[in-house]
Amino acid sequence: MELSVSFTGEGETPDPDTYRTEQSPVGKVYIPADGVVITGPVRVRYEKYPWIEKFEVDGVKAAPARRTGAGTKDAKGFVRSLSTIYSPAYDEYRLYGGDESFDARGYFAHAASYFISLAEDPQRGRMFRKFCGFTENMWREGNAEMLSVAIDAILPVLKTGSASWSGFKQSITPEFLDYVEKMPQ
Repeated sequence: MELSVSFTGEGETPDPDTYRTEQSPVGKVYIPADGVVITGPVRVRYEKYPWIEKFEVDGVKAAPARRTGAGTKDAKGFVRSLSTIYSPAYDEYRLYGGDESFDARGYFAHAASYFISLAEDPQRGRMFRKFCGFTENMWREGNAEMLSVAIDAILPVLKTGSASWSGFKQSITPEFLDYVEKMPQ
């Protein structure tokens, strides 16, 4: 995310409804009031290179998109997304029917089982956390079918192990966790 850093004249302050103000070692940083999350101390670094001089802002990131209802991303889109963290994604896509009669529930439940095996592995646990984020994206961006797959096929598999379920709940945003906890059992 790019943030614009600017300096105001003496006594000038931006509208507090539009910007939050954070103090940094090089002065005040004005951060948009909406759409960002403060992840740590806000730091502004001035960097000078032979070809450019610029400010870099640390400690601020874009807020996750809010869920506004079923999205538009379909099964093929999620197979493509899964392939970025799961190399056999396309081979298994063909095993589960491919373009003709794709069994999305079986396919994504199988992937969930694979990632559960990584949940307690200190070396590959990061991959499990990525799958948790992937599952949240199915909820956030998926069409009605993909929302159903996430809720009815993936979550039950994740719930089968206490370590995987605990790790899942720690890896998702508070918004999705609230949704999951309010689901009927």
